[in-house]
Amino acid sequence: MLRYVYKLWFAGIVAILAACGYCLYGFLWAVRAMKKFIIMVITVFLLLALCLAGTAAWSFNHYLMPDKAAVARPVPVQVTIERGMSARIISDTLEARGVVRSAKALYYWIRYAGISDKIQAGRFTFIRGEGAINAAEKLLKADIIERTVFVQEGLTIEQTASKVAQQMGIDSAEFVKLCLDTAFIAALGIKAATLEGYLFPDTYRFPENSNAETAVRRMTARFKEACAGLQWSPQIKNAYDLHKVVTLASIVEKEATLPSERGRIAGVFHNRLRKGWPLGADPTVRYIYRKFNGPLLVSELNSPSPYNTRRFAGLPPGPICSPGLGAIQASAKPDSTADMFFVALWDGSGAHDFSVTNEEHDRKKLKIRKENEERVKNESKAKK
Repeated sequence: MLRYVYKLWFAGIVAILAACGYCLYGFLWAVRAMKKFIIMVITVFLLLALCLAGTAAWSFNHYLMPDKAAVARPVPVQVTIERGMSARIISDTLEARGVVRSAKALYYWIRYAGISDKIQAGRFTFIRGEGAINAAEKLLKADIIERTVFVQEGLTIEQTASKVAQQMGIDSAEFVKLCLDTAFIAALGIKAATLEGYLFPDTYRFPENSNAETAVRRMTARFKEACAGLQWSPQIKNAYDLHKVVTLASIVEKEATLPSERGRIAGVFHNRLRKGWPLGADPTVRYIYRKFNGPLLVSELNSPSPYNTRRFAGLPPGPICSPGLGAIQASAKPDSTADMFFVALWDGSGAHDFSVTNEEHDRKKLKIRKENEERVKNESKAKK
Protein backbone atom coordinates (compact mmCIF):
# COMPACT_ATOMS: atom_id res chain seq x y z
CA MET A 1 0.00 0.00 0.00
CA LEU A 2 2.78 2.34 0.99
CA ARG A 3 4.56 1.44 -2.22
CA TYR A 4 1.53 2.68 -4.25
CA VAL A 5 1.49 5.83 -2.24
CA TYR A 6 5.14 6.52 -3.12
CA LYS A 7 4.47 5.69 -6.76
CA LEU A 8 1.52 8.05 -6.78
CA TRP A 9 3.59 10.72 -5.04
CA PHE A 10 6.42 10.22 -7.47
CA ALA A 11 4.02 10.32 -10.43
CA GLY A 12 2.56 13.56 -9.07
CA ILE A 13 6.03 15.07 -8.78
CA VAL A 14 6.83 14.01 -12.31
CA ALA A 15 3.53 15.39 -13.56
CA ILE A 16 4.18 18.72 -11.80
CA LEU A 17 7.67 18.90 -13.16
CA ALA A 18 6.36 18.05 -16.61
CA ALA A 19 3.69 20.73 -16.32
CA CYS A 20 6.30 23.26 -15.22
CA GLY A 21 8.50 22.21 -18.09
CA TYR A 22 5.66 22.67 -20.54
CA CYS A 23 4.87 26.10 -18.98
CA LEU A 24 8.50 27.12 -19.22
CA TYR A 25 8.64 25.92 -22.78
CA GLY A 26 5.43 27.74 -23.56
CA PHE A 27 6.79 30.90 -21.95
CA LEU A 28 10.05 30.63 -23.83
CA TRP A 29 8.14 30.02 -27.06
CA ALA A 30 5.93 33.05 -26.36
CA VAL A 31 8.98 35.21 -25.64
CA ARG A 32 10.56 34.05 -28.82
CA ALA A 33 7.36 34.72 -30.74
CA MET A 34 7.10 38.18 -29.12
CA LYS A 35 10.66 38.95 -30.12
CA LYS A 36 9.84 38.09 -33.69
CA PHE A 37 6.66 40.21 -33.50
CA ILE A 38 8.50 43.13 -31.95
CA ILE A 39 11.26 42.83 -34.52
CA MET A 40 8.60 42.69 -37.23
CA VAL A 41 6.76 45.75 -35.77
CA ILE A 42 10.00 47.68 -35.45
CA THR A 43 10.92 46.73 -38.98
CA VAL A 44 7.55 47.85 -40.32
CA PHE A 45 7.77 51.05 -38.27
CA LEU A 46 11.22 51.80 -39.64
CA LEU A 47 10.07 51.11 -43.18
CA LEU A 48 7.09 53.45 -42.68
CA ALA A 49 9.34 56.06 -41.10
CA LEU A 50 11.70 55.84 -44.05
CA CYS A 51 8.79 56.17 -46.46
CA LEU A 52 7.41 59.14 -44.55
CA ALA A 53 10.82 60.76 -44.37
CA GLY A 54 11.30 60.27 -48.06
CA THR A 55 7.86 61.67 -48.80
CA ALA A 56 8.49 64.61 -46.49
CA ALA A 57 11.86 65.28 -48.10
CA TRP A 58 10.30 65.12 -51.56
CA SER A 59 7.40 67.34 -50.49
CA PHE A 60 9.74 69.83 -48.84
CA ASN A 61 11.87 70.03 -51.95
CA HIS A 62 8.90 70.07 -54.32
CA TYR A 63 6.52 72.47 -52.58
CA LEU A 64 8.65 74.63 -50.31
CA MET A 65 11.95 75.00 -52.14
CA PRO A 66 12.45 76.86 -55.44
CA ASP A 67 11.86 75.17 -58.75
CA LYS A 68 15.41 75.08 -60.07
CA ALA A 69 14.34 74.98 -63.70
CA ALA A 70 12.05 78.01 -63.28
CA VAL A 71 14.50 80.01 -61.17
CA ALA A 72 17.27 79.35 -63.68
CA ARG A 73 15.32 81.53 -66.11
CA PRO A 74 13.67 84.01 -63.68
CA VAL A 75 10.31 85.49 -64.63
CA PRO A 76 9.26 88.41 -62.37
CA VAL A 77 5.70 88.29 -61.08
CA GLN A 78 4.13 91.50 -59.74
CA VAL A 79 1.53 90.86 -57.04
CA THR A 80 -0.39 93.43 -55.01
CA ILE A 81 -1.51 92.39 -51.55
CA GLU A 82 -4.47 94.46 -50.44
CA ARG A 83 -5.02 95.51 -46.88
CA GLY A 84 -6.99 92.87 -44.93
CA MET A 85 -6.29 89.91 -47.25
CA SER A 86 -6.10 86.63 -45.33
CA ALA A 87 -3.16 84.22 -45.50
CA ARG A 88 -5.35 81.70 -47.32
CA ILE A 89 -6.34 84.19 -50.02
CA ILE A 90 -2.73 85.31 -50.40
CA SER A 91 -1.63 81.68 -50.77
CA ASP A 92 -4.30 81.01 -53.40
CA THR A 93 -3.22 84.15 -55.27
CA LEU A 94 0.44 83.17 -55.35
CA GLU A 95 -0.41 79.65 -56.55
CA ALA A 96 -2.59 81.10 -59.30
CA ARG A 97 0.26 83.39 -60.39
CA GLY A 98 2.74 80.50 -60.45
CA VAL A 99 4.91 81.75 -57.60
CA VAL A 100 4.35 78.56 -55.56
CA ARG A 101 3.26 75.08 -56.56
CA SER A 102 0.80 74.60 -53.71
CA ALA A 103 -1.34 77.17 -51.92
CA LYS A 104 -1.78 74.75 -49.01
CA ALA A 105 1.98 74.34 -48.60
CA LEU A 106 2.45 78.13 -48.46
CA TYR A 107 -0.50 78.59 -46.13
CA TYR A 108 0.72 75.97 -43.64
CA TRP A 109 4.27 77.30 -43.85
CA ILE A 110 2.99 80.80 -43.02
CA ARG A 111 1.07 79.37 -40.07
CA TYR A 112 4.08 77.28 -38.95
CA ALA A 113 6.42 80.30 -39.16
CA GLY A 114 3.91 82.44 -37.22
CA ILE A 115 3.92 85.32 -39.70
CA SER A 116 0.21 85.49 -40.54
CA ASP A 117 -0.19 88.78 -38.67
CA LYS A 118 3.06 90.26 -39.97
CA ILE A 119 2.31 90.18 -43.69
CA GLN A 120 2.32 93.70 -45.11
CA ALA A 121 0.01 95.22 -47.67
CA GLY A 122 1.74 96.54 -50.74
CA ARG A 123 3.33 95.57 -54.03
CA PHE A 124 5.64 92.55 -54.23
CA THR A 125 7.95 91.26 -56.94
CA PHE A 126 8.21 87.48 -56.83
CA ILE A 127 9.98 85.04 -59.14
CA ARG A 128 7.83 82.41 -60.80
CA GLY A 129 8.44 79.07 -59.10
CA GLU A 130 10.52 80.48 -56.24
CA GLY A 131 8.76 78.30 -53.64
CA ALA A 132 6.86 78.82 -50.42
CA ILE A 133 9.80 79.59 -48.10
CA ASN A 134 11.17 82.44 -50.22
CA ALA A 135 7.68 83.74 -50.94
CA ALA A 136 6.82 83.82 -47.24
CA GLU A 137 9.98 85.81 -46.48
CA LYS A 138 9.15 88.36 -49.17
CA LEU A 139 5.65 88.82 -47.79
CA LEU A 140 7.26 90.56 -44.81
CA LYS A 141 8.99 93.17 -47.00
CA ALA A 142 6.43 95.04 -49.08
CA ASP A 143 7.22 97.85 -51.48
CA ILE A 144 4.81 100.48 -50.21
CA ILE A 145 2.36 101.52 -52.92
CA GLU A 146 1.93 105.26 -53.07
CA ARG A 147 -0.84 107.20 -54.72
CA THR A 148 -0.32 110.70 -56.04
CA VAL A 149 -3.07 113.13 -55.10
CA PHE A 150 -3.21 116.59 -56.65
CA VAL A 151 -5.31 119.13 -54.76
CA GLN A 152 -5.65 122.43 -56.59
CA GLU A 153 -6.26 125.85 -55.12
CA GLY A 154 -9.75 127.11 -54.39
CA LEU A 155 -11.46 123.90 -53.27
CA THR A 156 -13.86 123.70 -50.33
CA ILE A 157 -13.68 120.96 -47.71
CA GLU A 158 -16.33 118.91 -49.53
CA GLN A 159 -14.63 119.33 -52.91
CA THR A 160 -11.27 118.37 -51.43
CA ALA A 161 -12.81 115.32 -49.72
CA SER A 162 -14.33 114.20 -53.02
CA LYS A 163 -11.05 114.57 -54.91
CA VAL A 164 -8.98 112.79 -52.25
CA ALA A 165 -11.59 110.02 -51.98
CA GLN A 166 -11.51 109.44 -55.74
CA GLN A 167 -7.73 109.21 -55.90
CA MET A 168 -7.10 107.37 -52.62
CA GLY A 169 -10.27 105.32 -52.20
CA ILE A 170 -11.00 106.69 -48.72
CA ASP A 171 -14.33 107.61 -47.12
CA SER A 172 -15.14 111.22 -48.09
CA ALA A 173 -17.73 111.46 -45.31
CA GLU A 174 -15.08 110.57 -42.72
CA PHE A 175 -12.76 113.18 -44.26
CA VAL A 176 -15.42 115.90 -43.95
CA LYS A 177 -16.32 114.79 -40.42
CA LEU A 178 -12.71 115.22 -39.28
CA CYS A 179 -12.55 118.68 -40.86
CA LEU A 180 -15.53 119.73 -38.74
CA ASP A 181 -14.43 118.04 -35.50
CA THR A 182 -13.45 120.88 -33.15
CA ALA A 183 -11.54 118.59 -30.77
CA PHE A 184 -9.52 117.13 -33.65
CA ILE A 185 -8.87 120.61 -35.07
CA ALA A 186 -7.65 121.86 -31.70
CA ALA A 187 -5.34 118.85 -31.40
CA LEU A 188 -3.80 119.88 -34.73
CA GLY A 189 -2.96 123.26 -33.23
CA ILE A 190 -5.19 125.18 -35.64
CA LYS A 191 -7.25 128.03 -34.21
CA ALA A 192 -10.39 127.75 -36.31
CA ALA A 193 -13.90 126.34 -36.11
CA THR A 194 -13.37 124.16 -39.19
CA LEU A 195 -10.48 123.24 -41.47
CA GLU A 196 -11.94 125.26 -44.33
CA GLY A 197 -8.96 127.08 -45.80
CA TYR A 198 -6.35 124.94 -44.00
CA LEU A 199 -6.20 121.94 -46.37
CA PHE A 200 -3.20 123.20 -48.27
CA PRO A 201 -3.34 122.78 -52.07
CA ASP A 202 -0.39 120.71 -53.25
CA THR A 203 0.65 117.42 -54.82
CA TYR A 204 0.80 114.68 -52.21
CA ARG A 205 2.04 111.10 -52.20
CA PHE A 206 0.15 108.87 -49.76
CA PRO A 207 0.83 105.20 -48.96
CA GLU A 208 -1.77 102.79 -50.34
CA ASN A 209 -3.32 102.06 -46.97
CA SER A 210 -3.66 105.69 -45.84
CA ASN A 211 -6.97 106.75 -44.31
CA ALA A 212 -8.84 110.05 -44.05
CA GLU A 213 -7.04 111.12 -40.90
CA THR A 214 -3.64 110.57 -42.52
CA ALA A 215 -4.65 112.78 -45.44
CA VAL A 216 -6.04 115.57 -43.26
CA ARG A 217 -3.01 115.58 -40.98
CA ARG A 218 -0.60 115.72 -43.92
CA MET A 219 -2.45 118.58 -45.61
CA THR A 220 -2.72 120.71 -42.47
CA ALA A 221 0.94 120.05 -41.67
CA ARG A 222 1.82 121.23 -45.18
CA PHE A 223 -0.25 124.38 -44.54
CA LYS A 224 1.79 125.18 -41.43
CA GLU A 225 5.03 124.49 -43.25
CA ALA A 226 4.07 126.77 -46.16
CA CYS A 227 2.89 129.63 -43.94
CA ALA A 228 5.95 129.53 -41.68
CA GLY A 229 7.89 131.59 -44.22
CA LEU A 230 5.23 134.24 -44.93
CA GLN A 231 6.37 137.83 -45.33
CA TRP A 232 4.06 140.24 -43.53
CA SER A 233 3.40 143.91 -44.07
CA PRO A 234 3.87 145.59 -40.66
CA GLN A 235 0.42 147.18 -40.92
CA ILE A 236 -1.21 143.82 -41.66
CA LYS A 237 0.82 142.05 -38.97
CA ASN A 238 -0.49 144.43 -36.32
CA ALA A 239 -4.14 144.24 -37.43
CA TYR A 240 -4.64 140.63 -38.57
CA ASP A 241 -3.95 137.16 -37.26
CA LEU A 242 -3.29 134.20 -39.55
CA HIS A 243 -6.94 133.12 -39.60
CA LYS A 244 -8.07 136.52 -40.92
CA VAL A 245 -5.33 136.55 -43.53
CA VAL A 246 -6.30 133.05 -44.70
CA THR A 247 -9.96 134.13 -44.80
CA LEU A 248 -9.11 137.09 -47.04
CA ALA A 249 -6.73 134.94 -49.09
CA SER A 250 -9.55 132.49 -49.85
CA ILE A 251 -11.53 135.35 -51.40
CA VAL A 252 -8.48 136.58 -53.31
CA GLU A 253 -7.98 133.02 -54.59
CA LYS A 254 -11.50 133.00 -56.04
CA GLU A 255 -11.29 136.50 -57.53
CA ALA A 256 -7.76 136.51 -58.98
CA THR A 257 -7.41 134.40 -62.09
CA LEU A 258 -3.97 135.80 -62.93
CA PRO A 259 -1.19 135.32 -60.35
CA SER A 260 0.13 138.78 -61.23
CA GLU A 261 -3.10 140.39 -59.98
CA ARG A 262 -3.28 138.74 -56.57
CA GLY A 263 -1.36 141.46 -54.75
CA ARG A 264 -3.42 144.26 -56.31
CA ILE A 265 -6.77 142.58 -55.63
CA ALA A 266 -5.67 141.92 -52.05
CA GLY A 267 -4.75 145.62 -51.83
CA VAL A 268 -8.26 146.61 -52.97
CA PHE A 269 -9.85 144.40 -50.32
CA HIS A 270 -7.59 145.79 -47.58
CA ASN A 271 -8.51 149.33 -48.64
CA ARG A 272 -12.21 148.50 -48.40
CA LEU A 273 -11.74 146.85 -45.00
CA ARG A 274 -9.93 149.90 -43.64
CA LYS A 275 -12.80 152.15 -44.77
CA GLY A 276 -15.42 149.79 -43.37
CA TRP A 277 -16.92 149.01 -46.79
CA PRO A 278 -18.38 145.63 -47.73
CA LEU A 279 -15.92 143.61 -49.75
CA GLY A 280 -18.63 142.99 -52.36
CA ALA A 281 -17.20 139.59 -53.34
CA ASP A 282 -19.66 137.31 -55.12
CA PRO A 283 -17.61 134.16 -54.30
CA THR A 284 -18.64 134.50 -50.65
CA VAL A 285 -22.31 134.37 -51.69
CA ARG A 286 -21.62 131.36 -53.88
CA TYR A 287 -20.02 129.67 -50.88
CA ILE A 288 -23.21 130.10 -48.86
CA TYR A 289 -25.25 128.15 -51.42
CA ARG A 290 -22.38 126.02 -52.77
CA LYS A 291 -23.37 127.44 -56.14
CA PHE A 292 -20.11 127.73 -58.01
CA ASN A 293 -21.46 128.24 -61.52
CA GLY A 294 -24.21 130.22 -63.17
CA PRO A 295 -25.70 133.62 -62.30
CA LEU A 296 -26.64 134.50 -58.74
CA LEU A 297 -30.25 135.38 -58.00
CA VAL A 298 -31.23 138.65 -56.32
CA SER A 299 -32.58 136.67 -53.37
CA GLU A 300 -29.21 134.93 -53.04
CA LEU A 301 -27.33 138.22 -53.16
CA ASN A 302 -29.54 139.44 -50.29
CA SER A 303 -28.80 136.41 -48.10
CA PRO A 304 -28.66 137.24 -44.37
CA SER A 305 -25.67 134.92 -43.91
CA PRO A 306 -22.60 136.53 -42.29
CA TYR A 307 -20.66 135.17 -45.27
CA ASN A 308 -22.51 137.59 -47.56
CA THR A 309 -19.90 140.28 -48.18
CA ARG A 310 -22.26 141.99 -50.59
CA ARG A 311 -24.38 143.08 -47.62
CA PHE A 312 -22.08 143.07 -44.60
CA ALA A 313 -18.81 144.91 -44.02
CA GLY A 314 -15.70 143.16 -42.76
CA LEU A 315 -14.42 139.66 -43.28
CA PRO A 316 -16.72 136.62 -43.25
CA PRO A 317 -16.41 134.26 -40.24
CA GLY A 318 -13.87 132.07 -42.01
CA PRO A 319 -12.31 131.05 -45.34
CA ILE A 320 -14.51 130.03 -48.26
CA CYS A 321 -11.94 127.67 -49.79
CA SER A 322 -8.33 126.57 -49.42
CA PRO A 323 -6.12 129.29 -50.92
CA GLY A 324 -2.70 128.65 -52.36
CA LEU A 325 0.48 130.17 -51.00
CA GLY A 326 0.40 132.94 -53.61
CA ALA A 327 -2.99 134.22 -52.43
CA ILE A 328 -1.98 133.91 -48.75
CA GLN A 329 1.23 135.82 -49.35
CA ALA A 330 -0.62 138.51 -51.30
CA SER A 331 -3.06 138.93 -48.41
CA ALA A 332 -0.29 139.14 -45.81
CA LYS A 333 1.68 141.67 -47.85
CA PRO A 334 -0.60 143.27 -50.47
CA ASP A 335 0.37 145.75 -53.16
CA SER A 336 0.20 149.39 -52.15
CA THR A 337 -2.64 150.83 -54.23
CA ALA A 338 -5.33 153.47 -54.07
CA ASP A 339 -7.77 151.26 -56.00
CA MET A 340 -11.13 150.53 -54.39
CA PHE A 341 -12.84 148.62 -57.21
CA PHE A 342 -12.08 146.05 -59.90
CA VAL A 343 -14.10 144.39 -62.62
CA ALA A 344 -13.36 141.38 -64.85
CA LEU A 345 -12.68 142.21 -68.50
CA TRP A 346 -14.50 139.07 -69.70
CA ASP A 347 -12.23 138.88 -72.73
CA GLY A 348 -10.88 135.42 -72.00
CA SER A 349 -7.65 136.69 -70.46
CA GLY A 350 -8.80 136.46 -66.86
CA ALA A 351 -7.60 140.04 -66.28
CA HIS A 352 -9.39 142.79 -64.34
CA ASP A 353 -9.69 146.56 -64.69
CA PHE A 354 -9.14 148.57 -61.50
CA SER A 355 -10.65 151.87 -60.39
CA VAL A 356 -10.23 154.36 -57.56
CA THR A 357 -13.71 155.89 -57.60
CA ASN A 358 -17.17 154.40 -57.95
CA GLU A 359 -17.92 156.66 -60.95
CA GLU A 360 -14.86 155.37 -62.77
CA HIS A 361 -15.82 151.82 -61.85
CA ASP A 362 -19.36 152.25 -63.20
CA ARG A 363 -18.07 153.67 -66.50
CA LYS A 364 -15.68 150.76 -66.94
CA LYS A 365 -18.37 148.20 -66.13
CA LEU A 366 -20.67 149.72 -68.76
CA LYS A 367 -17.87 149.82 -71.32
CA ILE A 368 -16.84 146.23 -70.65
CA ARG A 369 -20.45 145.07 -70.85
CA LYS A 370 -20.91 146.73 -74.25
CA GLU A 371 -17.62 145.36 -75.55
CA ASN A 372 -18.57 141.91 -74.39
CA GLU A 373 -21.99 142.12 -76.06
CA GLU A 374 -20.34 143.28 -79.28
CA ARG A 375 -17.82 140.43 -79.11
CA VAL A 376 -20.61 137.90 -78.64
CA LYS A 377 -22.46 139.28 -81.67
CA ASN A 378 -19.36 139.10 -83.85
CA GLU A 379 -18.64 135.53 -82.75
CA SER A 380 -22.24 134.57 -83.50
CA LYS A 381 -22.01 136.07 -86.99
CA ALA A 382 -18.71 134.31 -87.65
CA LYS A 383 -20.29 130.96 -86.81
CA LYS A 384 -23.08 131.55 -89.31
